[in-house]
Amino acid sequence: MKRIEAFVDSMYLNVDGDKQEIEELKAEMKNHLFESVQELKEGGKTEQQAITIAIQRFGEEKEMRAVIGQLFEIQKIFAKRVLYIAIVCLILTISMGSFLWKIDDSTAQGLSETSTLISKELENKDVMTFSMKRKIETLVEDTNYISEVTIYNSKDIRSVSQNSGDYHWKSQNPDFQYQRTIWAPKWLGVDSSTSGNGNEQWFVLIESRSFDQLQVIVIFMGGAIYWTLFTIWAIINAHHQKRLRIGWIFIFIGLNVLGYLLYYFTGIRSVSSKEHEDLY
Repeated sequence: MKRIEAFVDSMYLNVDGDKQEIEELKAEMKNHLFESVQELKEGGKTEQQAITIAIQRFGEEKEMRAVIGQLFEIQKIFAKRVLYIAIVCLILTISMGSFLWKIDDSTAQGLSETSTLISKELENKDVMTFSMKRKIETLVEDTNYISEVTIYNSKDIRSVSQNSGDYHWKSQNPDFQYQRTIWAPKWLGVDSSTSGNGNEQWFVLIESRSFDQLQVIVIFMGGAIYWTLFTIWAIINAHHQKRLRIGWIFIFIGLNVLGYLLYYFTGIRSVSSKEHEDLY
């Protein structure tokens, strides 16, 4: 039977894969050959004849080695690609989310500066002149994110209660309004936001482009794709290592990387315990 063991070992000589899985496959292949040899011997063959016939039935050595090698290589490549795509997806999601957050942060700073300049232009003025309106239009045109500015005289819309002022502008005609078209495609998830600022003289509404909604879409979709791919990769690995249980699937789904680390270190501890038991 040493010939069968040598034959099986030669099949996996250059196979690069999970050691536990390889050992289990080798044991399964040996058992299959041993059973074939036993059947042939019971049919009247000598042991050497039975071994030769069993190996020949199993397949030519080179052909089998190539099939086994390709099988492990395909599994390895597929699992790696799933993991690489998941990592790339995570990096792109973080990069995109950070980029959009910086744009919105820059927009918020620009809005604050423009709002301050408009307030200074309106300061201590009871009526808006043509030059004031033109200057405010210029301030808006100097940005690429403000789509509309609307200004009301506070005396028409402001009510005071408990030392605070409320502005009721929705049913009033503004003293000044300037609109323009800016790049903000709805199909891309780009939205608009409106901010209001007022005092006892004027109330100013500014509508600007916002990437808040797009950020949510990018983070949710990118995160979901990454999470799913990483979970698939973890399940594939656990399956190859013959340790896949329904509990691990739920842990991978719920905890992702933390779940896989738990799985990984649990495996190391199990191997160490088994080695310790084997020693004694």
